[in-house]
Amino acid sequence: MKIGLALGSGSARGWAHIGVIEALNRLGIHADIIAGCSVGSYVGAVYANDNLSDLKAWVKSLSEWQVAGLMGVGFKRGAIANGEKVFKQLQEFSTPTFELLEKPFGVVATDLYSGKEVWFTHGNVIEAVRASCATPALFPSVWHHGQNRWLVDGALVNPVPVSLCRHLGADFIIGVNLNSDHRPHLRENHTLERQNNQEKTDNFFAKSKSLVNQWLKRDPEEKVQPQSPSMLGTFTGALEIMQARVTRSKLAGEPPEILIEPQLGDFGMMEYHRAQELIDEGHASVERLEQQIKYQLGLS
Repeated sequence: MKIGLALGSGSARGWAHIGVIEALNRLGIHADIIAGCSVGSYVGAVYANDNLSDLKAWVKSLSEWQVAGLMGVGFKRGAIANGEKVFKQLQEFSTPTFELLEKPFGVVATDLYSGKEVWFTHGNVIEAVRASCATPALFPSVWHHGQNRWLVDGALVNPVPVSLCRHLGADFIIGVNLNSDHRPHLRENHTLERQNNQEKTDNFFAKSKSLVNQWLKRDPEEKVQPQSPSMLGTFTGALEIMQARVTRSKLAGEPPEILIEPQLGDFGMMEYHRAQELIDEGHASVERLEQQIKYQLGLS
């Protein structure tokens, strides 16, 4: 029996995938086939190359300011950031092509104009992951020379790519959904902790450049009740809603044998510097399902 692992989208919350994989490995469960969407493709490309420990060490070392620098803020090519350094770093952890990876691996992206799902299972790994991570307005869309089309984030069509995992030959699929714990940012009764986390997300790029500050940061003199969300806060909130709904719809039609859902509602989509907390929750999410996982896989 071939075990497949479908790693879902979720921006910074994707570091929880590291904890999930580690916890599964401790149970003696090692994926034979991997499929990833957005940040899930980033982590998946490293896992498929058997290099997860190096990725873990790197993400745990990142400070909030280092993350801002890696994003490359600049309002060029139709996006807030370019992410060049993020994907350059991926070259240190993965391989140039799918064919050189240790395990079968697939990546999902979206055709910007047709809205169709695009699967990558061969060719350039970095370009495939870049396309899968191309969140509209945040990162620039990616031109695919072979197919002559613009590609964007796979989360628009298949946030947890169970179908791609089956296509690659998996018999038993473990899906990881990072969007189950959706908590609307704009509801009336915020907790203080939630407000603080959202504030970090809203001001993430504002700290990086004065131009971005003018666009994204709330006016400190403005007295609004309730407090008006920033442009980035509105964007990330809308993206969360979209991902949560698309994920529910796709999983209803194409469910995995086991679905792991870390509780990540208190993590902002840009809080990449909170890696250790995210990894810990990844571990915890597997521990909560340990008995079910062992039973379904026939483990003692």
